[in-house]
Amino acid sequence: MNIIINKDYEAMSEKAADFIAEYIAKKPDTLLCIAGGETPMGIFRYLVKYANEGKIDFSSCKFVSLDEWVGLGRETRGSCKETLYNNFFDLIPVKEEQICFFDGLADNMENECRKVDKFISDHGNLDLIVLGIGMNGHIGFNEPNVPLDTECHIVGLDPVTKEVSVKYFDTALDVKQGISLGMKTITRADTILLIADDFRKADIVVKTIEGEKTSEVPSSLFQDFPKLWFFLDEAAASKLTK
Repeated sequence: MNIIINKDYEAMSEKAADFIAEYIAKKPDTLLCIAGGETPMGIFRYLVKYANEGKIDFSSCKFVSLDEWVGLGRETRGSCKETLYNNFFDLIPVKEEQICFFDGLADNMENECRKVDKFISDHGNLDLIVLGIGMNGHIGFNEPNVPLDTECHIVGLDPVTKEVSVKYFDTALDVKQGISLGMKTITRADTILLIADDFRKADIVVKTIEGEKTSEVPSSLFQDFPKLWFFLDEAAASKLTK
């Protein structure tokens, strides 16, 4: 694990976006996965800026979703699809066939899992995946103690995740499940970027980097990954002792 501490959120976002741009410059046909949520918003802004300035070329890339709330679609503000499309995909020159996204409104979630698994296998493997970490250390919707040998799967949401979910939506939504890339798929990626900012993430950052490796804190399982870069701002890194 490589740890990069930046002064603030803006600096962290820019450095992470620069890392992504450099990766794609070296591998133009990158299969890329970027999480939704609040933390990647700054990265999206920089990537859109770079694309519009001609500093990054997404035309040969493929994109796959990390996760989605079961029962929600793009029309729901705060869904993963709404977040990624409104803040990234719709703002860069990419075609729909370059993107494979979970449909949270599909009748058969198992088919959604197979669809995304096949898209990844058809394109070799994940090259670069950009992940936030939850307050409980969840990665995507891989909640504490979720099996680690899974590919795409449906997950019952942890109480902490349900509690935090209210910040994403305009109204209270009773979300009970998520659909997500599994830890097996994630850990097979060539390169992993973790991102975390703000004091509220300081405790889970310590557990991730300095704590015991345990499935109770899924993010801690990345400690020994050599091709993992953890981008932090000073606030999120404030409780680290090493």
